[in-house]
Amino acid sequence: MDGHSGAFGAVGAVPGLRNAIEIAAHLAKEHLEGPQLLGRIPPIFLVGEGAREWALSKGIISQESSAEVDKWLVTERAKEQWFIYKAMLDDAKRGGGSSTDELPSCPGTMHQSLASSGEAQLFPEKGNGNGSMEILEVEVNKDAIMDTVGAICVDSLGHVASGASSGGIALKVKGRVGLAAMYGCGCWADSKGPFGAPFPVGCCVSGAGENLMRGFAARECCLSSSLSQAGPTSACTKILKAILKDRAQEFEDRGSGVLLVQADIHKEHSSNSERLSAVELVAAYSSSSFGIGYYGSSMNRPKVSILSSSRATNSKEVDHFGARFDLATME
Repeated sequence: MDGHSGAFGAVGAVPGLRNAIEIAAHLAKEHLEGPQLLGRIPPIFLVGEGAREWALSKGIISQESSAEVDKWLVTERAKEQWFIYKAMLDDAKRGGGSSTDELPSCPGTMHQSLASSGEAQLFPEKGNGNGSMEILEVEVNKDAIMDTVGAICVDSLGHVASGASSGGIALKVKGRVGLAAMYGCGCWADSKGPFGAPFPVGCCVSGAGENLMRGFAARECCLSSSLSQAGPTSACTKILKAILKDRAQEFEDRGSGVLLVQADIHKEHSSNSERLSAVELVAAYSSSSFGIGYYGSSMNRPKVSILSSSRATNSKEVDHFGARFDLATME
């Protein structure tokens, strides 16, 4: 989504794509070009095989088949995780009562470790010799089954754009469209507040999609930040708390996170133009951890951090992080 123009593009449930967000970006750009032949309105959201065919017609993706792409997309780690959660589901159907606190293995036992990159990975250990499935009492880091990536960009004029991409939840139903692609939910960007005053802001959201979609999480965080006297950190924390509280009785999984960037601009009297003067980076999360990173043109390298919480899993509380960067002091 582009905050200056409001242009938006999304795809969902698309097979055989290496980088689905490329199609979403092309949809947003094409929407800025206006009506097509015979006055047809260009689409902003495409799903399934139709989205792939549209991308092929525009030359955005190659002619390789879905099966060829899937060989690249489906990693050994992804296969291992799928076997684990499929076995958990099968055990639950048989009345075994598996929950996300139990890790079954196929066919041997499994254990969880934290890689140096900060991503949780699952590795097979020795089997039990008879090919049967075992249920292990192991605490699962739920970040291991979420892979949403969000990005927010701000240029020197204070224009903001945002994007989000996700593989979805474990064992998702075929055809499901998740949070990342939903308008106002997975990402949002704007250049003005509700009363027309300049307010460049962008947001990305990750987590329990079915909860967050109904709360229009990304848009609400941006809107609340523009109205808040306490600042964007307080605004995002309140919005996330409110959404989780409303859905608490419906779903056990309350792991969610919000990333927001608010830009401050000032008018240069000599040229009567607006320039970026400061950036505020905010994160609010109810998950056990939340990874963030940032990079600016005056920096030699990006900075990254894994924010961790000491709260119990599925706690109703929300942790937060905030940092402000004054560009005048960084030059």
